[in-house]
Amino acid sequence: MSTTKLMRNVCVFLQVLPRGVSGDVYNLADCLMQQALIGSTANPLVLNYLKHSLCAHLVSHGAVLRCIAKYDKLERVYCITSLLEFLVGIVDGVTCRIKSEEAVLPGAVVQLVYWLLQIFARTVQHYELYGEISAEQSYMLDQTCAVIDRISQHQFMLSMLYVGCHEEFECHGKIRDKYATIKGSLTNSNFTLSSPGVEQQLQQFAYIDVTHLDLQPLNVLPAEKISYCVQPLLAVEVLLIPCKETSYYVAELQMLQRLKRYTNTRLFYEIIRAGFLTLSNVADTSPDTMWGAFMFFKMPHIIKQLHALQRVPGEQPPPADYIPELVEALELLIQDNLLLDYMDTKCSCNMIEFLLNDWTKQQLVNDVHVKKFASQREASSLLLKKCDNGQQTPSNIIFIKRAEVPLSGVLKTLCTNKVQDMVNVLCQVPVGNSFELILSVATVDGRLKTFVSRLIQCNENSKPVPAELGKLNGTRSTLFDVSFLMLTSIVQTYGSDVVLSDRGDSFFEKWVRECMVERNKLKNPRQILALCDDSMVDELLLSLSKPEAAQLKPCTLSWQETCLNLPGVLHHVLIAWEQETLSSADVKSILDNIKRRLFSFSVCATSFLCAYMYSVRETELLKPLNMIQQFLAPLTSEELSSQEYAKERLALSYPIIRKMQHDVHPAPSTKSRLISHSPLIEQFREVWKTVAEAGHLPVRAAQTLESLLLAGGAAWLATQLVEQLLTCKYIRDMSKAMDIVFAVMHLDIEKSTEALLQYVVPPLMLRRQGEDINEPQSLVLARLCVYCVISCLETRSAAASSSLKKRSRSHDEEEQASNVAKVRKVIGDGSENSNDFTDNAAAGLAGGPRLASPSSTEVRATPLSLKEPLQSSIQHIFGVFVQFVSGDELSPKAVFVYQFISLLVECGGERVAPVLRLLPANLVQQLLKVLPTEDIRVGLISRLYDLRVPGGRQAAVSDLCLWRNMQMARHSIHL
Repeated sequence: MSTTKLMRNVCVFLQVLPRGVSGDVYNLADCLMQQALIGSTANPLVLNYLKHSLCAHLVSHGAVLRCIAKYDKLERVYCITSLLEFLVGIVDGVTCRIKSEEAVLPGAVVQLVYWLLQIFARTVQHYELYGEISAEQSYMLDQTCAVIDRISQHQFMLSMLYVGCHEEFECHGKIRDKYATIKGSLTNSNFTLSSPGVEQQLQQFAYIDVTHLDLQPLNVLPAEKISYCVQPLLAVEVLLIPCKETSYYVAELQMLQRLKRYTNTRLFYEIIRAGFLTLSNVADTSPDTMWGAFMFFKMPHIIKQLHALQRVPGEQPPPADYIPELVEALELLIQDNLLLDYMDTKCSCNMIEFLLNDWTKQQLVNDVHVKKFASQREASSLLLKKCDNGQQTPSNIIFIKRAEVPLSGVLKTLCTNKVQDMVNVLCQVPVGNSFELILSVATVDGRLKTFVSRLIQCNENSKPVPAELGKLNGTRSTLFDVSFLMLTSIVQTYGSDVVLSDRGDSFFEKWVRECMVERNKLKNPRQILALCDDSMVDELLLSLSKPEAAQLKPCTLSWQETCLNLPGVLHHVLIAWEQETLSSADVKSILDNIKRRLFSFSVCATSFLCAYMYSVRETELLKPLNMIQQFLAPLTSEELSSQEYAKERLALSYPIIRKMQHDVHPAPSTKSRLISHSPLIEQFREVWKTVAEAGHLPVRAAQTLESLLLAGGAAWLATQLVEQLLTCKYIRDMSKAMDIVFAVMHLDIEKSTEALLQYVVPPLMLRRQGEDINEPQSLVLARLCVYCVISCLETRSAAASSSLKKRSRSHDEEEQASNVAKVRKVIGDGSENSNDFTDNAAAGLAGGPRLASPSSTEVRATPLSLKEPLQSSIQHIFGVFVQFVSGDELSPKAVFVYQFISLLVECGGERVAPVLRLLPANLVQQLLKVLPTEDIRVGLISRLYDLRVPGGRQAAVSDLCLWRNMQMARHSIHL
């Protein structure tokens, strides 16, 4: 058929083509291509008509590219060259016009790339065999390189190739095989390409990755000499649950390293600096020794795991006796003279030398490094000692390391069955502050549960033996008493959910579950009384009310039975005292007899009295309070000498009783961070001022913020934190504040994230857009939201989660208060914000179950789906985003939506895939209509969808084609 006749037939065909119907339905592009390539050379008239059909939208680009890729007569150099020249003219205008075309284009681009690699491979293989190529082949190769270059520079085409490779697996595999063939031929033949970058472009096609697609970076962090995030984050985490496993901290710090893009050297420097910075502002009280223990026992393991996890397989192994990045971090730390001078003064020693001497044993550094860094600090340390003149009392911090040996000795002794040895060892522990130091070391060293389990076993083994009298019986009672008191103190400090098993069947575990009053864990006094046996109560009451009871007259009841039945005795005493059947002197005598027998009995009695005080009116608190005070009355020297180790056991019992009492009824004169007559907002502003001035988060400030979280709720605290963030005027100040706010939200990251996404950000953007919610505040707020989502997504293990939600930790007597007391203060503090958010806090900001944590050798795994409350929070904020972009005008709300989504993709990578699955179907397309295409790029769109499933590929191609068409329209590109 002649060309003229062919064109006449095509024109007739086009006249009968229905309006709005593509020629692809009738394979128009295929027909034209066949006619154009009938001879040994291509028909330029037909190819021009095909190009005209493209411009007139009679055929689609996908159909044309697919037809070209199907042409397999590669030996026809002139036809191939004509097709390549044709491609050079149309590649820059490739797009899709209707939905049906979108399904074809990705696969067509993949097939086209494979076709180009076939031409390239055929040419270089010819040169490899014969040592030369013809001028026509050389020109064809140049045109091939030109098309390859056009595609590699064309982001839309690369995005189609990337999507298509997830669909055309077989063809993509052929592309990789063909690239390997080309690479081998080029190496063997020493062929010199006219386009030097084409080999790299071919590699890009063969191993196309999302990183090859442009993404407008928004997480551009200002240069910071020091981090304001590591120290606050560690301060919060150590405050919440000090006994977390090393892998927990490693995963947390790895997340922070990814977000902040720290090198290992920088991360190690910040970790060590955070430890020194926190130690510099803690007192030598028992809770603060925890940080010293963390620094000496936990931190080396964290650094070793971080180093081991980030080693690249196949690289040269690091030195065996030190970690190079840690040495570099110490080089940075040694320059911070002010911090090190303060620590040397506080601890009366060269802290760098003291720390590194221990790290040499763990092969973190070697002796050469210790001598080097110690000599750099030697002059300053000597000068500080001269100024001190020996007047400085050594800090507990330097004694923490020495507590490791006593701990090991205690654990070893508890494994024996020698009652006297166990009594001698345990009763030496409370001397001074040894118990607090040993407890701190056991906590951070991962031996707390071992310590507790052996104490429980010791307590079980101390049960009285029938017919055993005299000294041995007294020794067993002392063992029961001291082990019971130590266990109670530990439970008060960490909470029963952290240190005890849920199904433990020992006496102590049962007593804790049923009778012990814990902070934030009330007990019903009637249920405690229900456990009492009437006959035992009568016997015990008779024994205690007799004067000779004070002489330790033998009683038929065991110590365990006495602990369980004392509530019944006290209840009878209270009723008799109220009815004036018993006088105050009689009551005092009974209470003294209780205390003289075993000090653990005083604790059991106080626990019931505290539970009783929860259930009565305020006017009825006086008598039980006076009874508790009687347990705190000092003993005479004669009474102390009458019992074995009485002084040590008494020293253990007093803090326990005071804490129980303080939880229920804090003294009015007590100055506590938990109890205050000032409004919550004033307390928050005061503590935030302290944080801002310090530039870090002191331990006391973290404790106060935790109390404000419990009192005001997550929504209230998140609102106040965001308000402080938005008051900053400069980017550097905002970044600093954001880092601290992000760390503080880890006091309860799940509830804080839920509050931020549901109750803080949406109303804030609606009410105040354009005022202070503009650049750069908008970007910083979006970054905060994204950081919180990522941290919440990479959640703790289920065990850590339950511990976090059920913790019952005591700091010291001055710092204790119950929820009841706090709520009373919140309601009556006059704060205008307290009523708004207290209800929200109680209404259901409860966290969902956490995911299982990875083992100690892996980082947190990405969950396949989201858990509550994160899923509902994400769905809520995405629903709000749809409303934000529903108009046709660009607004700060729409910019915030773009910033949130872009930062989510940029910071989270593949880890946020479960979040991105919740994106509403029309959100991105609506966003494209209001934002410039220069901001939204193909790299962002391609990362939003799961390309492994057809639905994800379809959505991605649809958004990419809309982006492409809008870009062409805005730039007035005409084909």
